[in-house]
Order: sequence, then structure tokens, then C-alpha cells
Amino acid sequence: MLTIDITSLSTGIHHVEFAPSASQADLDPTTFSDVQVDAELQYHRDRILVKMHATATAELTCDRTLQPYDEALEGQYNVLFGPPSMVGQEGDEFEEVRPLDASDREIDLTDMVRDTLLLAIPQRRIAPGAEDEPIEREFGGTDDADADEDDSAPVDPRWSALEELKDDE
Repeated sequence: MLTIDITSLSTGIHHVEFAPSASQADLDPTTFSDVQVDAELQYHRDRILVKMHATATAELTCDRTLQPYDEALEGQYNVLFGPPSMVGQEGDEFEEVRPLDASDREIDLTDMVRDTLLLAIPQRRIAPGAEDEPIEREFGGTDDADADEDDSAPVDPRWSALEELKDDE
């Protein structure tokens, strides 16, 4: 869990940096690595505005070549922790308001970091250089390979009716 102790914060702006493991951010450790979180907390009496910037490296599978590759991910998120009376009210510059009781000793950023990085994964996952590689458009034997085969080879009797149609052409 990625929590910030707010009991020692004074009024003003505070910078916090994390380097959590992928599992601490509720992310798949086989896919995500090098998670970094920079947070700016603006603390005022009964509310905290958190401006978060998260980066990570994800091992993705290329949609074009089906080969694994590493992609740098980056995302930002702003959230306001405020008194329960503010929850559900829309602010002009705030994307979301989460409850912050006077008795709370910490705020949890785990789900915000996880969601920010998951939403940073591109929909179309193309590895660097994969656009330059040709795509196979024909599969199976080629016509040249069929011509090389011996035409005098015995034909399965079940296919003889089709062979007669071929000969008629």
C-alpha cells in the first residue's frame, strides 16, 4: 500500500517521492517494473490536494509481431481529500473528491497509482520498429510448390470426381 502520513504535515506545499514495488501498487510484478511516484500535497486545514505523477516500465506484447517489448508509461492524476460534506460536489479544477475525516492519520494513494498506470497502457501496443516489418499475408504452400509435385502420383479415389472436374477445364 502507498500511504502518506498526514499527522506531521503543516499547512503549505509538500513534495513526496515513492519508488514502490509493483506489488505494493497492486500491479502485476511480472508486467510492471521501475514504478516511480512524485506527489505534490497542498495541505490546508481540513483538505489536501494531491497532484500525482506516476511512471513505470511495462513489458507488453506487440499486437503486430506478438513479441514482448518494454514500454515506458507515464500518467498524472489530481485528487482532493476533503471533509465528507465536500464529497459528491464537483469542483472546477478537481477531478475527484475523496473523504478526509479529522481523525484520519494517513491517505492512501495505491488505487490512484494503479489506475493511472493501467490507463497509461496504449490501446494499440506496437513495439519499436515493428511498423517496418512486413506482415505475412499468404499462408500455406505456394503455387510453385504445387507445380513441383509429381502429377502422376496416385490420387485418392475419394477425390477422383474432383480430379475429373479439374481435367475438364
